Amino acid sequence: MSQENPIKWDDLSSGEKQILAPLQDKWGKLSPEKQKRLNEGAKTWNALSLEQKKSFKQKLQAWKQKTPNEKTQIRKQFGLFQNLPDTNKQSLRNAYEEFKQLPSEKQNSLLTKYYEH
Repeated sequence: MSQENPIKWDDLSSGEKQILAPLQDKWGKLSPEKQKRLNEGAKTWNALSLEQKKSFKQKLQAWKQKTPNEKTQIRKQFGLFQNLPDTNKQSLRNAYEEFKQLPSEKQNSLLTKYYEH
């Protein structure tokens, strides 16, 4: 297993420092692997458009409002999805894209039928 070198706080770009500022005091205590993951996340965030950042923040806010049971169910469903063959995953993605193109009334109707059963 390769040993990662720590990333010095001063070696981060100003944009990365801005994103990671809440971690500045404990940055040196984080494992090099964790530093690398966080730094990659900061780079990814900085590369997003304003619209992508807005969308992500909305999704994060919606996630925070979910109950622990809802989060558990979502994680379970995600795990099931991850274990599907690639062709099944693509079929589901395609069906979801088609669903998103439907008028909201039709979407709501389908969802109501699904949750009633």
